[in-house]
This record gives sequence, structure tokens and C-alpha cells, in this order.
Amino acid sequence: MDVDGSAVTGEIDQNLLLQFSCMNTTDRDELISQMQRLLGPSLNYNTASFFLDMSNWNLQAAICCYLDYNLPPKLPSMSLKAAQTQESAVSPGTSFEQSWSIANTGTEGWPGSCRLIQAGGDPLGATSLYVPPLLPGHSTTVSMKLVAPSTPGTYRGYFHLVSDKGEQIGDPLWAIIKVESEETMALAEQLAALPIPSSRLEEQSQASPPDDQMC
Repeated sequence: MDVDGSAVTGEIDQNLLLQFSCMNTTDRDELISQMQRLLGPSLNYNTASFFLDMSNWNLQAAICCYLDYNLPPKLPSMSLKAAQTQESAVSPGTSFEQSWSIANTGTEGWPGSCRLIQAGGDPLGATSLYVPPLLPGHSTTVSMKLVAPSTPGTYRGYFHLVSDKGEQIGDPLWAIIKVESEETMALAEQLAALPIPSSRLEEQSQASPPDDQMC
């Protein structure tokens, strides 16, 4: 019986193609399975297949692509250098300004989307403030306008620098103020303006020995 050579060759080619096709499918399924085992049960089959296909079925490259896509970006760094202290009391409902000196202690510049917000403590009428971009190793002073409460007392507010997603960046900031009524502040000013009695002046001079008696 004669055998047609071309028919045999075509049959072999078809068999080889089928075998390679089966091998590729098996290998890809195994790569998907390996990627799921490495990254955990939250990675489903279709997602693993997508990243492997996008990486030309290179497992290491696919894992790197997946992590780059899904991991949150690194937050900027910030450290507090100094905080302004409110030395004198303020009247109820008075507007005042609180300033902080802060530094970018990270390796990347701050984006222009960072905001300063009040995160806790007593309400001080704070409005979120966008902080300008800042290069690594540089410092800046940020000032926020606040409003004193309407009742006399000592109040504290806490503030955070946050990302565009509301994530806290760096050290917490704070403000401490003392609110006194206008009558109390006026009385304190009057007392401070009174002259010192002569009897007290004599007591002070007697309490201080002459320089020549000093050892």
C-alpha cells in the first residue's frame, strides 16, 4: 500500500501543534496557580491571567506589575520643628493665627495635594489648608487662621498633614490657647499699668545688697 508522503507530514504537523498547544495551556495554568499561591487567595484566576498575559507570561514580571498596581503609594515624610505658642490670652470669638515650622524629612518631594486639617481636640473653627510642594530636606512655615471658642477657658486642638486620600503624614501638630473674657483682660491690663508702691520699692532696694558688699 502506497503512503502519501504529504498526507503523513500534514498529520504529524497537526499532532505537534496539538501537543504544543496542550503544553502551553498546562504551563499557563501552572503559572496562574503559582501566582495565586504566592500572592494569596484574594488574587482570582482572571486577574492573575491578565497580569501574566500582560507580562508575556513571565511570573516575576507579572508579580511586580501586580504589586506596583495594587500597593498604595508611599506617603511623604514630615517632622515638626517648632510650634508657635500663644503667649497672651485671647477674647472669646476672636480670630487668631497659629503657625508651625515643619520639614520634609523624606526622600521625595511633597505633592501639591497635601492639606493641613484639624483632626481632634476642641473645635477652633479651622478650615483645611493646602500646603505648597516642598523638596526633601527643606523646611517651611505653615499658618492657619483659627477662631477662639465663645466661653473662657483653656483649649487644645490637634492637627494633621494629610494626603489627598486623607492619610496622616508625619508628626501631629497642636495649638493651645487661653480664652478670657474682655472684662478679665481689661482688669489685668489695668493692674499691670499701676505704679509700684514706694514701700515695695524700698523693700526691693533693701533686699538687694550694694555691689561692694558682694563677695
